[in-house]
Amino acid sequence: MKTILFLFSTVFIICNFNGIAQIKVYDDNRVKIFGDRPTDDLNKDLAMQVYGKYGAYLANGRIGFGSYGLNEMTLFRRRVFVGELGTNIDSDKLELCGSQGLYLTWGQGYSYNNIIGKMDLGLITEPQKFYFNTYVYAKGFKLNSDERFKENILPMKNSLDKLKLLNGICYNLKLEIENSTLLPESGRSLSEKEQSDIALLAQIKEKLKNSKKQNIGFVAQELQEVFPDLVEKDSTGYLYVDYIGMIPLLVESIKEQQTKIAALKSVLSIN
Repeated sequence: MKTILFLFSTVFIICNFNGIAQIKVYDDNRVKIFGDRPTDDLNKDLAMQVYGKYGAYLANGRIGFGSYGLNEMTLFRRRVFVGELGTNIDSDKLELCGSQGLYLTWGQGYSYNNIIGKMDLGLITEPQKFYFNTYVYAKGFKLNSDERFKENILPMKNSLDKLKLLNGICYNLKLEIENSTLLPESGRSLSEKEQSDIALLAQIKEKLKNSKKQNIGFVAQELQEVFPDLVEKDSTGYLYVDYIGMIPLLVESIKEQQTKIAALKSVLSIN
C-alpha cells in the first residue's frame, strides 16, 4: 500500500511540476521554457528557447533578473529583463530593459572606468540619453530638423562678434583604463584564456599610453560663457558640447562677413 501511495505521489508531483514549470529538456540538452513548438528551430541551433503567452507562435517571451516588479499598477513594474518587444503582438523586436539604464561594459571587473556605453532611460536621472566612452564610427548621422518640430524660430544676430571670443584648441584626450589585475583563487594557476586576457589588456594600456593623437575643439567652460545653449551639464557635473550646433553659427558668421566685405568693396569702388 505504501509503495502504491509513493508511486501515486511521485506521478502527481511530476505531472504537477511539468504543468506549472513547463520546462522541457531534450536528449541533446536543448531547453524550451513555457512552451514547445516542434516546428521551431528545425536545425537545432538554439541551446534555449523562451516562449511567451501571445498567439499561435507563443510570442513575447521574456527573461527577468531580480525583482521584476510589485504589481501591474506599479510605475517601475518592469525593472530588469530581456525579451520580445510588446505585450500582445508578435513583433520580432528585441527589448532590453533596465529601469535605471542600460550599461555596456568590458574588462575583468565592474567600474565606471570600463563602461563602454550607457543608455540612461531612467525616469529620475537623465531620460533618453546615450553616453559613449569610446570613439564612435558611423556612415552618417541624421538629426531631426524639420520645421514642424520647431517653434519660436528667430534669426541669429551678431554671430561673427561672438565667434571672435572663442578659442579653438588642440588637445589629447585622457583615455584611462581601470588598473586592475586578474588574480586566481588560492591554489589555482591562471588558465590560458585568462593569461591571454591579461596580455591583451596590457597591450591596450600601452597603446593608449603611447598615443599622440591630437584632437581639435573647444573648452566647454569657455564656450558656455559665449554660447550657453551649446553646452549641457550632466548629472555628474561634466559639460558636453553640441558641436553640430556650431554649424549654423559659422554659416551666419560667413554671411555677416561677406556682407561687410561687399560694403567695403562698394565704398572702395565709389572712391
